[in-house]
Amino acid sequence: MTPAARKCLDQLRTLLRPASVATAGGFRPPSDPVTSWFCRAVGQPGENLPQWNGRPMIPILQIRIDELPYVPEQLAHLALIVVFLDMEDLPFDKPHGEGWLIREYTSTNGLVPLPEATHDFKPFPIRWTRVEDDAPYWEGACALLNMRALDDDEEAEKAFYDDFQRYDQTKVGGYPTVVQSDVGVEDFVFQIGSEEKVHLAWVDAGIAYFFRAPDGTWRWACEFY
Repeated sequence: MTPAARKCLDQLRTLLRPASVATAGGFRPPSDPVTSWFCRAVGQPGENLPQWNGRPMIPILQIRIDELPYVPEQLAHLALIVVFLDMEDLPFDKPHGEGWLIREYTSTNGLVPLPEATHDFKPFPIRWTRVEDDAPYWEGACALLNMRALDDDEEAEKAFYDDFQRYDQTKVGGYPTVVQSDVGVEDFVFQIGSEEKVHLAWVDAGIAYFFRAPDGTWRWACEFY
């Protein structure tokens, strides 16, 4: 490995990010519904499931922020968020509110279970685990560093993939896990993976990514095989 390539990898190690990684189930579901869940959700009294094209959107992920061992700054002012999607016709390239919606709550006080939507997913409560070493894939690393030193160094390129940990499941924080092409690292907040236990798949082993700009605007992207 060339000295330049080794220096590049050492620089990458200084850019590893913490993340909260989700595990579906494996423990008794809590009696309190105001916790983190796959495919169950709460809302304010009187709220219902959001509608799109005449059908209810599905609550894919509920995150109670104070349960996260690592909290990105974009979520630090919130108490709970719920991600809803139209899973019959995935709203690719649609703005927030058109086929997908994230509800934000600054307090969990008074939140009650929403009516359950009809779907084929299997709800599970979530346990979060903190990791400190989430690394970007090649595209994300190129946005952070000059990676040219690795281009013609097979040993260094192998080390890039073998010596760094990347978490491709549902997680909050860290870096987006690339499936096919670069989705960008700027404003990245969390991703929802294809969760076998939940029977949740983004087309073919895909991942959905969610980004929040400084002005509070959400956007999403989805990649799959």
